[in-house]
This record gives sequence, C-alpha cells and structure tokens, in this order.
Amino acid sequence: MQVPCVALDLGFDMTSNEYVHVSSDELHRFDLGLLQALGLSATHAGIEADNLIAADMRGVRTHGHVMLPRYCEELRDGSTNPTPAPQIVGETPATLHVDGDRAPGGVAGHFTMQAVIRKARANGAATGFTRRSNHFGAAAHFAMMALPHDMIGFAATNAGPTMFPFGGRTHVVGNNPIAFAVPAGCERPIVLDMAMSVSANSRVSIARRLGHQVPQGWILDRDGMPTTDPNALPDGAGVSIGGPKGVGLAQVVDLLAGVLAGASFGPEVQRARADGTHGDTGHWFHAIDVATFMPPDMFKALVDQQIQSFHGAAKSDGVERIFVPGEIEWDRMEQSRTQGVPLLGYVVEDLNNQADLAGISTRL
Repeated sequence: MQVPCVALDLGFDMTSNEYVHVSSDELHRFDLGLLQALGLSATHAGIEADNLIAADMRGVRTHGHVMLPRYCEELRDGSTNPTPAPQIVGETPATLHVDGDRAPGGVAGHFTMQAVIRKARANGAATGFTRRSNHFGAAAHFAMMALPHDMIGFAATNAGPTMFPFGGRTHVVGNNPIAFAVPAGCERPIVLDMAMSVSANSRVSIARRLGHQVPQGWILDRDGMPTTDPNALPDGAGVSIGGPKGVGLAQVVDLLAGVLAGASFGPEVQRARADGTHGDTGHWFHAIDVATFMPPDMFKALVDQQIQSFHGAAKSDGVERIFVPGEIEWDRMEQSRTQGVPLLGYVVEDLNNQADLAGISTRL
C-alpha cells in the first residue's frame, strides 16, 4: 500500500518530489522475491533485504533501495556471484581473513562481522578483513551488529576511486567510509557513519536524477573548481571533509580495507561490470567486548552520562535541539516503524522495472 508522504531532507530542497511509504514487511517480501529470482538463496536474499531496509528506515536513502537496481544488474550479468560461499582463509584467536567469493557486499560483510563478534566474545576484541567482495551498503549496518552483544562495533570499506588528492585533480582513492556503534543504557546507542567527503556521492547522484543542483561546497568539477552541477561529479570529485584530513582518512582506510585485506586498492578498485570485470572491494571490521574492560551496565551508564552532557549543552541562537551521532537516524527509524518506509517515487519505479526484468509478478 503506497501512501504519499512529505519528502525528507537530503541536504537540498526536495519538497516538490513525491515520496511513498511502503511497509517494511511488504518491502521485505518484494526484496526476497526479486533477489531469489536473480539466484540468491533465501538466506542471502534475506541478509541483503535487511541491509537495504534498515538503511531506508534510518533515512540513509543513499544506501538503501536506490542501490538495489545496481545490485540486480550485477547479479544478472554474473559480475557478482549469486551463489557465493564466503570462507575464512586465515585466522588467529582474535583475527580473521575472509574471501568473499565475489558475493554481494552485504552477504560477505555479514559473514565477516558475525565471525568477528564470535571471536570478540572469546577474546575480548577481534578484527576481520574481507577481500573479493562488492559494495556492502551502509557501513553503520555492520557496526550496529555488535550492539545486541554489548560490544562496540566498527566497519569500513574501500570503494572505486572518486576522490582527488588534496590540491590535485586525478581520482586516486575511494570515498571510503567508516562507522562506529557504541552501546548505551537509557539513551540510544551512538552510531557514527561518515564518508570522507562533505556529502556522500550517492546524494549527488540522487540530486542528478531529480534534476536538482547541489549546495555549494559539496563537489568539485574536473578542474578541481567548486560547482553546484551534479553532472560534474563523474569527472569531478566530492569535497574532502576538513581539507586534507578527509582524503587522508580515505587513504588510510584504503591501506587497511584494501591493501591489508588483500583486495584491490586505490585507482585499481572497480565495481563489477558486465564485461566480466569482477568487483574486488575490501572491508574492515572490528568488535570490542565491553565486558573485557568493565561491567557493560556501568559502561552504558557512563555513555548515557556523556550523551546527556551533549544534550544539556548551551545552544547557539536558533538551535532547538542538539543531536549526537546517530540520533537523527534513530528518530527516522521510529517514524518508519509507524508510518512505513519512505522511498522516492523514481526508486519505486526502478524497482518495479527490475521485477519486470526478473519475470516476477510482485510490485510495490
């Protein structure tokens, strides 16, 4: 059942664009049918569906169902493996190395983070790296897997080259995100998920699809000059956060999630393509068992105290509420549970087109 809803802010005026609300159950059934029709097992299709639905429910439109048509095309042309068997190819008590077998990134990431959590429970902390994977969606999804276990979670990934070095104009590294999730008590967990540019590239892609300009300060053109034209991004780049700091962080993530993982890195990272090019994205995961250091209830009470100090801080003029990382997304998650999952109208259209191509009758 589709119900028009008010557009949610993506950093520019989208109030003229139609959103629809779709129940999470309806969306899950659609995703399962579509992904299984493309060859994924019920288990793997469920993992991918949960990943995408969680992103849209949290208001992270850039990594939700807007990505599903791309994933479908990569499954359809065989550049992503629809029947993968990720496996651990090396491990110690507190580390593991996973070969993703060209799986959808959500599947390979889920496999690795589950194993990292098991090792962290046994050893206090654990780190895992994944090679031969693909785009895994929102990094926060994997970091948050640690929360029910009273653990601190971390996830990062490299990506295809879209960033310029500071002062340069050649693509040398991906907009490689990092995410942390920290459990809390009465307050909601801290969840920080950030790309290394002012705005995620997918936000610019959404603006381009909708015919919008983007705010000044988001992107550079091919000559390294500021622009508000989203069509400039493929040859241009996102503006690095903090000047050289953002691209520096992207480089370090690439060294760990790419080089150390045994995956592609730097300009060599490519998305899977129909010409037979296989994705070789690398991921990096970490979990810390809080109980190794102090009783979890004590830790979470102290996290609450820290969060409350932010909430209680004096506000600048015109500011009604101070947010901590992840708080806006928790609010949106609660709205989605009661109102349905908001999807842009064109995303719904694209998904229904994918259903046609897959030969299934289910529609949103």
